[in-house]
Amino acid sequence: MKRVAFFLALTVILDAAIGAAFDRIYPLSLTGERGGLTNYALTKDADILVLGSSRAQYHIMPSVLQRRLSLRAYNAGLRGHDFLYAIMLYDLWKRAHPVPRAVLLHIDIESMLERQNEIAAAQIFAPFLDQSKVVREVLYSDGPYKRFEYLSRAYRYNGKALAIAKNLFARQDPNSDGYIEATGELDPAAEAKVFNALDQEAQPLDYARRPYSQVKLRYLRELAADCVQRGSRLFLVHTPRFRQDLAAHRIWMERMRKVVAGLPGVEIIDISEATRPEIFLGKRELYSDVNHLKGPGAELLSTLLADELTRRLFPTAKSH
Repeated sequence: MKRVAFFLALTVILDAAIGAAFDRIYPLSLTGERGGLTNYALTKDADILVLGSSRAQYHIMPSVLQRRLSLRAYNAGLRGHDFLYAIMLYDLWKRAHPVPRAVLLHIDIESMLERQNEIAAAQIFAPFLDQSKVVREVLYSDGPYKRFEYLSRAYRYNGKALAIAKNLFARQDPNSDGYIEATGELDPAAEAKVFNALDQEAQPLDYARRPYSQVKLRYLRELAADCVQRGSRLFLVHTPRFRQDLAAHRIWMERMRKVVAGLPGVEIIDISEATRPEIFLGKRELYSDVNHLKGPGAELLSTLLADELTRRLFPTAKSH
């Protein structure tokens, strides 16, 4: 019995020591495709903060917003993530930075749906478990035993050790604004079965009609209330995808406008094939793939977005 007790005590001590070591070195990792970019985003001040998936990360150029609005902008979008990532990141980010003038939350037809793969991907925030109630709630929702698994300090860094070691001594470009330029050439034939921006398990009309996650709706209400209280403007931004289903888009956007109608201070900015067909409809030269604009397309989109923000943030000014 004493051996068992000793073994358990040693395990707890080792786990705590390993977790404490990672707690100290993980924030120093500021590069990579996942955790490093999250850590870097948490260090950046911004007057305009962009949140969302790779479609935010590859589409919205802070340099264009900054040039046209004279406001600092940072793109904290991240490939492989979406709404829940944005909510958790903002909950952590706002604690250490001045209030932004505007928060731009990128949304797609799947963003407000219940998506198990999105919850699983949220493990990237495990190192921040003790810092945010929102992070804890999302991570614990991944399964009935998660709150017990996360008692292990080392488990919170599960799968991150090699990435931390690889990126620890790399240095992020101090001038990076979070935007990443998509590369490649769109081949519509090769991507004919890519129906949606994020998930491909169902047709767009199916996703457009599915009930929204009540948890996500609550998070959206809380984000909206926080922005009103802190004096920020919250914009839900949708950007182009190649040959999107216009009927599904119309149904989805009507539903989203009803949601937003009950949220003071929240506005939708929809710049897509549906609203700007003369610019984006069928223009394959603007895309790197079905879901992502490449450089010239992103610059065009960002210019249109900057014009919309100017009109809404500075309604009495002809230009800013």
